[in-house]
This record gives sequence, C-alpha cells and structure tokens, in this order.
Amino acid sequence: MPRRMRDVGSTGWVHIILRGINREDLFYDEEDYERFVSTLARFKRELAFEIPVFCLMSNHVHLLMFDENGAYAQAIKKIAVSYAAYYNKKYDRVGHVFQDRFRSEPVKDERYLLSVARYIYRNPEKAGICPAREYPYTFVQKNDGILTGYFSSEEELTAFLETDDTERHLEYDTGGSLSDAEAAELLRTITGSDDPQYVQRLDRAGRDTLLLQLKKLGLTVRQISRLTGVNRNVVQRA
Repeated sequence: MPRRMRDVGSTGWVHIILRGINREDLFYDEEDYERFVSTLARFKRELAFEIPVFCLMSNHVHLLMFDENGAYAQAIKKIAVSYAAYYNKKYDRVGHVFQDRFRSEPVKDERYLLSVARYIYRNPEKAGICPAREYPYTFVQKNDGILTGYFSSEEELTAFLETDDTERHLEYDTGGSLSDAEAAELLRTITGSDDPQYVQRLDRAGRDTLLLQLKKLGLTVRQISRLTGVNRNVVQRA
C-alpha cells in the first residue's frame, strides 16, 4: 500500500518529531548534540527552509519548520541520513538510527503556531528534566526571528513561552515504556540480585547477552545505564 502524502497545510508551517529507533538515545554527549545542530544549519542554508524553534531531547527531536515549497519531507530525510552516518561511525554500529517514519502535523493558523512553539520550548520542563529556560539544547530564534513579529518585544515573546499551556499537541510516542521502578523490579527478577553492580561484574559475553535481553523487554538504553552503571555506549552496542 502506498504511503499517504503528508499534509503540509496552507501556511507552510509543520511540527515534526524525529525518534530514535526502538526509543533508543540519539545523543550521548555534547558532541552529538552539536553535530545535529550543525547538520540542521547546513541543510537550512542549502534547502532554504526555516526552523525558528527546536528542542533536542535524548531520544527524540522536536522541530517547528517553515517550508513554503512543501518539500520538508525531503529535507528531513537529508538531515536524518547525514546524522545517522555520523552516529553509526562514531558508535561503531550499522543500521537505522531513526524510527522509519517521522511524525508530523501541519500548523494551520497563527494561534496554533504560537502554541506549538511554546510546547516545544517547554518540553524539557514537562519531562521533569529542568526549567525550560535552563535546558541547553532548545533553540528559539528571538532576534529578528519569524516569531518575534507576533509580539511587541523579545521580552513579551519570552514571557509567552514561559507561560504554561494545556493545549494538546503532537506527542512523542513512548510506546508504553516501563517506569524506572518497573524496570528495576524486572532487572532484579532476571538477575536474582539486588546489587546494582551485578551486571558490571559479568564477563563481556554474559553482560552483553543480559543487556540485549533487557532492551528486548522494553527498557530504554538510558534506563539500563542508569540502573546498572554500565556506560550507555556499551549498552547501545550490545
């Protein structure tokens, strides 16, 4: 069955979510975040689109994109392919990095445009990471940006972004991932041990077998690393 064409809407604005495959992390260190940002900047220059707001979370990315030509799907593909090549080389892996098909929704009016911008900006805060203004991997173009035209000053735009918003938006699909408490209980059941260092003391083959089993059971790479103390790169490669 052919895929249904995406609806860009009449405004040229679209909210996009890129997800790590199997809910795995896309970014492990500052270099990874910086590489994705530079990739966005490169293709922005080449393909003439605008992304005045974005947020890079550990295993997914939110983009508010303006593309009056409606060719944003091709732009996202180029961005994803470029970053995946870097990621696979750095972490010595092969295969897909992003979920096969990114999620998107058209932004069809001014009110929803501003609401989506605020939602993306506040994503780290809603996830319980830190106040939105302190998160280092969110970008809002405030200086002569597209959004500033809707406000009398940069301060007014900032105040708007800081205001809580209860409107529903396109969400990152967690896929029913386990809570940390559930993941910890599952780990204890499998290993028969309450010692968080247990996994680290296994030989490499035994450790990697167990890590792979945990991933198949729905634990995220970040959860496994947090619960076992095993480096995330090691968990990723298992």
